[in-house]
Amino acid sequence: MSSPDRLTELEPEPEGSPPIPAEARAPFVVFTTQRSGSTWVMSVLNTYDDVNAQGELFLSRPRSPEKRWDSDFAYSRYVESKAEHGNIRPRSVFRYLDTFFAQGAHVGFKLMYDQLRAYPEILVYLLHRRVRVVHLVRENHLDVLISFALKREIGRAHVLDAKDRPREPTVELPTASLVRKLRRLQFKHDAARRLLRTTRLPHVEVTYEELVRDPGRFDRVLEFLGISADGREPRSHILKTRVGGQRDVVANYEEVERALASTRFAGLLE
Repeated sequence: MSSPDRLTELEPEPEGSPPIPAEARAPFVVFTTQRSGSTWVMSVLNTYDDVNAQGELFLSRPRSPEKRWDSDFAYSRYVESKAEHGNIRPRSVFRYLDTFFAQGAHVGFKLMYDQLRAYPEILVYLLHRRVRVVHLVRENHLDVLISFALKREIGRAHVLDAKDRPREPTVELPTASLVRKLRRLQFKHDAARRLLRTTRLPHVEVTYEELVRDPGRFDRVLEFLGISADGREPRSHILKTRVGGQRDVVANYEEVERALASTRFAGLLE
């Protein structure tokens, strides 16, 4: 793991034509973990004027040629930028982020907890540039595990067309490791909260559940990012993979229910 250089090693912002005044820029990241609804959130943000919301730019593999939610506008990932920015970290990461954020006023990407661990210099950059952080949390950790299982079962992360939605898919959750995995997810959320408080990065926390329950809650995110809501409801072209409740999808639901009955995670059951 590379160590961050001094702040003075950050590259100056690239020149643009015409340049965007510094006070008008609101670069952001959506800080979260996988299967949290972050792709849906980014797709909603992309529907607003002057917003460029990208996916996971620090995934360790090049983009797939398969059709994805962002295929028409996806920005090259860091691992694909070596020819332009080099591969000596952290300088190459700083250059990559400078170029990325110089694209417009409201530019952002998804940053997963594990990606920040792999690229700790990103934190130095966020602090130096005062990048805004939307901390997206999915409160129901059991739903996160179900989402992971569904992804493995159907072989895709997201559904873009209703005809591609699998009919009544079911999964089984291993109960022996269930509580350990739920604790791990809770630990990640708590650690992220501590990091944001300690560093005093400008941030706002929202939950996937509240955004789904009341789309008007997106106004809080838009206001934080300085994006005009234009008085319209949030919209997205991404469809929910799972339509039914937990009991409809989890084939061994009774076993899961027994495994969680005497734990602090019992309340995650529907």
